[in-house]
Amino acid sequence: MRAAYRPSSLRKPRSRLGVLAAALVLFATACAGPRETVRPEQATAAAPRAAQVSPTQFFHRAYDELAVRYIQPIDMPVLASTGLNGLSKIDQRVAVKRTDTRLQVMDGAIVAASYDLPRRDDALRWAQLTAAAIDSARNISPTLRDTPNERVFRAVMDEALAPLDAYTRYDDPDRARDARASRDGFGGIGVTVGFEQGEVRVDAVTPDSPAARGGIRVGDRLVAADGRAFLGMPEREVISRLRGPIGSEVRIEIRRPPAETRSELKLTRSHIVSPTVTYRRDGDIAYFRVTGFNQRTTDTLTDAVRRAKAEIGPNLRGAVLDLRGNLGGLLDQAVGVSDLFLARGTIVSTRGRHRGALQTMTAQPGDIGEDVPLVVLVNGQSASASEIVAAALQDNGRAVVVGTTSFGKGSVQTLVPMPNDGELVITWARFHAPTGYPLADLGVIPAVCTSGNDQIAAALQAINQGRTTGPDVMVRWRAADHSDMDGLKRLRQICAPENANRESDLGIAEALLRDRTLFSRALESVQLAAEAR
Repeated sequence: MRAAYRPSSLRKPRSRLGVLAAALVLFATACAGPRETVRPEQATAAAPRAAQVSPTQFFHRAYDELAVRYIQPIDMPVLASTGLNGLSKIDQRVAVKRTDTRLQVMDGAIVAASYDLPRRDDALRWAQLTAAAIDSARNISPTLRDTPNERVFRAVMDEALAPLDAYTRYDDPDRARDARASRDGFGGIGVTVGFEQGEVRVDAVTPDSPAARGGIRVGDRLVAADGRAFLGMPEREVISRLRGPIGSEVRIEIRRPPAETRSELKLTRSHIVSPTVTYRRDGDIAYFRVTGFNQRTTDTLTDAVRRAKAEIGPNLRGAVLDLRGNLGGLLDQAVGVSDLFLARGTIVSTRGRHRGALQTMTAQPGDIGEDVPLVVLVNGQSASASEIVAAALQDNGRAVVVGTTSFGKGSVQTLVPMPNDGELVITWARFHAPTGYPLADLGVIPAVCTSGNDQIAAALQAINQGRTTGPDVMVRWRAADHSDMDGLKRLRQICAPENANRESDLGIAEALLRDRTLFSRALESVQLAAEAR
């Protein structure tokens, strides 16, 4: 498992909890799949295992894990019968009906098969019933008979999980492989590619990767790998040829516009983890942008803070941590990033039905970023793991948060590996900010709100006059009734979420860091609200 924390404490982001077998991840819905047409190397295609996995094996794992881990009790008869309705998405002549005692597979208006219902809590029997119903449906339908197992699994799971929360889902083997690569890395050469009129264009090169060391540049065209031409090749096949076992060699032919010179490079694949942290120096201020939370984020950010301190030295005025547009990632990395800047205090607590979901993570002293004045930037697309970091640093009076109200995704997902190499992503806990309020459907409200305003001078004048997000708003925010969705929406409009990355946000952050009096005033509302709770 990758939930790298211990109850009530955190030292380093790679500790373990033996009671769980899956990673804990925090992503907004928009993160659950490719977000753009330009994307990093995807996973190497593996021989599909779905054909070797029986429906009983597959559904037993799914039903059992959902019954144990899902944040609310699962009604097994509803889950299974609702899922079987997905068969009609493949062939409309097939339908499934459930009575109080029987499950019927229908061929139009005719009952083709009828089964006794198992006990409500017997996951194995419900899996066997699901498999039997699928077999009966295949006997009715030539279309279903010719449909691969994996498509059937996906159809049933998509339908079964649709009534649950927005973040519980089934990822088939291809999508799960891509997600694992995003979290954990992969064997590759270290390029981000785009596809244009059949050509493979290099859009980014990972620093210190085989591609970078070999001299591949942004704008190059990848022509072939190991003699196989890419022109017209399906995108996934191109990607699978760029990837391979760590330490294996690949011959890459490139074409470099505008001279159209061609060359061939022999590269040795290495472990590639997509970079999530960038650092730049802006005079006496360090700027860190974090675009996601994968297994290297905390370590990479720690190295960046160390570099900034070495470069700027005693003149370092502070740092900007830009989380705008960051949709989330691994829970342990959100905790690790928070701990990097906190010497003490609660970072986040999680609450769920499973006993392993009841955790409190707290910071421990001794990290390099604890003495750096900090401004955090957020917007309406700062979600989940980003919100944990922003709330932890704001609630502990450690940073001034600038921007607009964040996304409001307040749940934790556990990843369950499926026997066909897919993954079941199950919401199993809600997380709460250090001051106790749940972030779900509410988010983090910045101390300095820039919603609808890109005027730096006006924002700084408001801070000087004490017109930040006041203690009264912070207290209302933390005491909000989460059963009142309309009330939550009204609260969020106090600083309406926006998705823009305004330059003015950065200008305000730098002005705050260069004026200690201004910085202190901006922190006052947060501190007063914490004292009032």
